[in-house]
Amino acid sequence: MKRYIVKILLITLSFILIDPTLIAQELKSREAQKLLIKIEEGLNNGSVDKFSNYFDERCYISLSSNISGYYSANQSYYVIKDYFSVFKPISFNFTFSSTDTENPFAAGNLKFKNKGIRGNAIVFVTLHYVSNKWLISQITIN
Repeated sequence: MKRYIVKILLITLSFILIDPTLIAQELKSREAQKLLIKIEEGLNNGSVDKFSNYFDERCYISLSSNISGYYSANQSYYVIKDYFSVFKPISFNFTFSSTDTENPFAAGNLKFKNKGIRGNAIVFVTLHYVSNKWLISQITIN
């Protein structure tokens, strides 16, 4: 009985001593991972709608079609959608991601078809945390 009480006491103390900022960081990291999965799914089939609600109001976009600059969330949607109407995605997957930083990012390979010719591009995405949610701050496709 005495051991049982000691175990309960130790478990209770461990919960009290856990740093709440570590828990918050872990939750933010998981949220960033979930958003990166949505982006990956959208890029895989050219469906910008899967992640368009997550464009920041000032998103930097740089594309292999010589388009680059800062765009509003609405403009970002159309810029990426127009790009995918020309460079039709065949497949996409992130090959590297880091979500344990202040500005999570991921990079991956996009395979596409343009006028019947297959091509490859490297995609780089950066997120930042605004008003308690992750937003896309940058997309580069080169």
